[in-house]
Amino acid sequence: MDPILTVKNIGKSFGGLTALKNVTMEAAKGQIIGIIGPNGAGKTTLFNCLTGLYFPSEGQIFFQEKPIVPQLSLIKSALVSRCAAVFLVLSLFWAPLFWAVLLPSTFFKVELTMLTAFILVMRWLFGRGLKNYQIWAWSVMFVLIGGDVFLALWSLFHLSSLGPFPGTEISLAYLAAPWGVAALLFNGFFFWQLLLKDVRQLFGFRVGPDRVCCFGIARTFQNNRLFLNLSVLDNVKIGAHIRFKAGLITTIFRSNSQRTEEQQIELDCLEMLRFVGLEKRAFDLAGALAYGEQRRLEIARALASNPQVLLLDEPAAGMNPRESSRLVQLIRNIRDKGITVLIIEHDMKVIMNLADVIYVLDHGELIAEGSPKEIRANPKVIEAYLGGSLAYAEA
Repeated sequence: MDPILTVKNIGKSFGGLTALKNVTMEAAKGQIIGIIGPNGAGKTTLFNCLTGLYFPSEGQIFFQEKPIVPQLSLIKSALVSRCAAVFLVLSLFWAPLFWAVLLPSTFFKVELTMLTAFILVMRWLFGRGLKNYQIWAWSVMFVLIGGDVFLALWSLFHLSSLGPFPGTEISLAYLAAPWGVAALLFNGFFFWQLLLKDVRQLFGFRVGPDRVCCFGIARTFQNNRLFLNLSVLDNVKIGAHIRFKAGLITTIFRSNSQRTEEQQIELDCLEMLRFVGLEKRAFDLAGALAYGEQRRLEIARALASNPQVLLLDEPAAGMNPRESSRLVQLIRNIRDKGITVLIIEHDMKVIMNLADVIYVLDHGELIAEGSPKEIRANPKVIEAYLGGSLAYAEA
């Protein structure tokens, strides 16, 4: 069976702290995948990487063979470094031209000289930030490129009126003409490169949670993230937002197509509430629901986005046995719809009754994988949970 979700050698570090290290797993369509491990094992961090809240430090994630975490281009990385170096070299020629054009006609010669030196230092810092893939340097670079293009065009159109270098009879046109042509060609190329997807990814423009949800991956969180002052139905309709096709204009003017679409979405959300057993509470405030009902409402909201993969982060936490049993049946019903479910859970009775395959994390590393029966008897799993050797655990 071909996997719908594939994780290859994912790692995530926060400074010197490693939260995930070399985690590999896969899930097929219609499977229930359990992810267990002690507190701090990296389970929620893995979910955050899968849904775009975190960007992995290493590794790749594929959803239906589409990369959620694309491999960063080494070619573009080298190109950005070379362009930053060329930008700094052109700055060395920009400075004397800027200084020579303005200095003779101003009374503030010292101030202008200091300003030129300051701009040169700032351009060097921006170029250095660009080499280090800082997003602030990427954004400011467009302003600097615009300034260089303007100066290059101005210089090329005023070659005859530039005059000589201060204190010499050498015309500034000998510098302005080649610099202007080079600056125009280079900055046009540089501007285009900075806008390319492969280059933007180097500066942190990657697939975000909204795009991941549009792909077909939805999730719930460890803590309730409901809009407690909105109705139960409105909470579910928020989850269906990505399915709306109506644009800004049709929504403002309430066109027939927009009203028809909204009515259909509302019917679909009511059906989703029926599916999770909350249809009688549709018009109650979400804050008035019991805890177990709020957890089911979160699942309904996630399902409203019509996902193919559903991630549940400790859905049974805080539930009594009756609520847990009802949750287990709900997750099986979700699986029967053909939706792949990944579930983090500390309640071993829930996870062992649900999961087809279980992955075990400990200190950010994958220490075991297999069926519930295999995991139950795995020495590494027993040691991770009990904090001692197998012999000690058996004693």
